[in-house]
Amino acid sequence: MPVNARRAWIIGYDITSPKRLRRVARFLERRALRVQFSLFLGLWTEAEFEEVWLGLSCLINPRRDDVRAWPVPEAAEVVSIGCGLPEGIVVGEARSRGFARVGGALRSGGGGVGV
Repeated sequence: MPVNARRAWIIGYDITSPKRLRRVARFLERRALRVQFSLFLGLWTEAEFEEVWLGLSCLINPRRDDVRAWPVPEAAEVVSIGCGLPEGIVVGEARSRGFARVGGALRSGGGGVGV
């Protein structure tokens, strides 16, 4: 993957302190799309992801809190029940195999903003 290529990441957390929880949430809200209460979707270069990861490591207590990140493959398959992602947001390669919200669920295909 080229150095400047952007990659989608899912970041989730379990923070034990309400104060740290608010700090982590605000930090990620400025850099990613909140998809659930403790789950964010970001689109970053490798350097940007490292910066986000370092920033998170400064905000948490590593003995009590848990933060995890998963890279999203370009041909991601998403299954959703309920609200799903905001309208116009797709996960994966938008031109060929993105995901669009349909009746509260996500399905393959469709246009929108690629992540």
